Amino acid sequence: MTTDRIYRNATVHTMALQPSATPATALACRDGRFLAVGTEEEVRAAASADAEVVDLGGATVVPGFIETHLHPLMWGMLLADVDATSEACPSIEAVVEAIRVRAASTPAGEAINAWGFDDSLVAEDRALTAADLDRATTAHPVRVRHLSVHAEYVNTLVLQQCGVTAETPEPAGGHIVRDASGQPTGELQEPGAMALVADHSQAMAPDAARAGLLRAQQRMAEVGVTSFHDLYVTADMLQAYRAVHAAGELRLRGRLYVGHHLLDDAELDGAGADGAGALEAADDDQLRVGGVKLISDGSIQLHTAALSEPYHDLGGCSCGSMVIPAAPLAALVERVHAGSRQVAVHTNGDLAIDHALDAIEQAQAGRPDEQLHHRLEHVQTLREDQVQRMARLGVSASIFVNHVYYWGDRHRDRFLGPDRGARISPVASVARAGIRYALHCDCPVTPVNPLFTMATAVTRRTRQGAVLGPEQAVTPRQALAGYTSSAAALAGEDAVKGTIEVGKLADFVVLGADPLATDPAALADVPVLATVVGGRQVHPA
Repeated sequence: MTTDRIYRNATVHTMALQPSATPATALACRDGRFLAVGTEEEVRAAASADAEVVDLGGATVVPGFIETHLHPLMWGMLLADVDATSEACPSIEAVVEAIRVRAASTPAGEAINAWGFDDSLVAEDRALTAADLDRATTAHPVRVRHLSVHAEYVNTLVLQQCGVTAETPEPAGGHIVRDASGQPTGELQEPGAMALVADHSQAMAPDAARAGLLRAQQRMAEVGVTSFHDLYVTADMLQAYRAVHAAGELRLRGRLYVGHHLLDDAELDGAGADGAGALEAADDDQLRVGGVKLISDGSIQLHTAALSEPYHDLGGCSCGSMVIPAAPLAALVERVHAGSRQVAVHTNGDLAIDHALDAIEQAQAGRPDEQLHHRLEHVQTLREDQVQRMARLGVSASIFVNHVYYWGDRHRDRFLGPDRGARISPVASVARAGIRYALHCDCPVTPVNPLFTMATAVTRRTRQGAVLGPEQAVTPRQALAGYTSSAAALAGEDAVKGTIEVGKLADFVVLGADPLATDPAALADVPVLATVVGGRQVHPA
């Protein structure tokens, strides 16, 4: 048994549904769980006489932040590639130059990858083309990933190597962008098209995967994340997670959602050499497979999200499209539901939300005894009638509220128009309906920083300083719940985490200011002093 540890002299926000009448100022941990919470006298009485005592000097303690939608392993590996974000490369010329510099120190024929490009943020306000990338190098295959991760741009060498020509048919679940003569421009949208130019030269290198995951883990710990959900895990990624966990290097708690294409993998179905079933093999308090991810539509910034009404800036001629059409989507949801696993459906457009809810309702009707709170991801254009339907079906919402800050101005003025644009990421409506909800960053799409995301949910402030849809702003406590108590409920883990209560996992964050008493405009700047997982401090290490 480990030594008890007491944390005293703090403002403790337990986020419990039924908080104590007396404000908590101390807590104690034993064997990775909360032993006591309350006044210092109450906590000392519960702990052993030789307990270690930590004086927090008046800091604020909240439950550990649960980041319910990001891609840490992918993000950690991308950090080794060329940074093509608008902060690093504000123009296409800057992207070309950054790739040219990388090419100068890279052997001919070796691939060069870049990430984070956003066509609507660069000075030229347009997409990259193969011709652009050819100016950087013709001796290396070049792939540039869009910030939304829903498109990729490649140079002519990649098109040639992968056999993508004017004669290549439009793939299912994707779109090849072509010029007026029908030739591919080098832009490929959505998984079906991006798969045409995928680099299959080598599997994920274990050393690179480990290094990437450890990089991401360190950054998450620095901003107070104690649990994370990786929302699209491949077989190689699952193996990498297990290896890091087996080596004792996984310090945060991971909940993994495998891509639906792995449902037919023999190992994942339990027919592998170990006979144990790969999905169940990962399940413990540190690492578990939580369900299956389905990408039903695309990105509003790329006009590929499926809307019920046309895009504002396309003259009424396009509503986007489904990556997984309605019928196959329903079949996949039914299969996951029948397997007693939670399904997480990527839904940016409201038409995609309609189809996802149809599929979930159909699956529930077929097997009503399966009490699963399936989840919808992003729900960027969620309508009020859909909110009520989600509440009726018991469907949860993981909300990408960072859209308000990063793309809110353009959604209002360009992609969606003023009415739909003002309503994006409607956290207040979701909370008011009693839906299990969480907030998320979708890193690497936007940086991981729960306090920034909470501030965005409270202020609804955009990059240009406007307040977008103020009626959808929430209170600081509701925003904090979206990263703690409500986030745990979304994953069905509220019995063991999300609040500071006796018997629950001792995951908490020590903050330099009280997020419930701080000016909302300053909420993003509240310092994270310490991050503790299972009673063990993981930041500072």
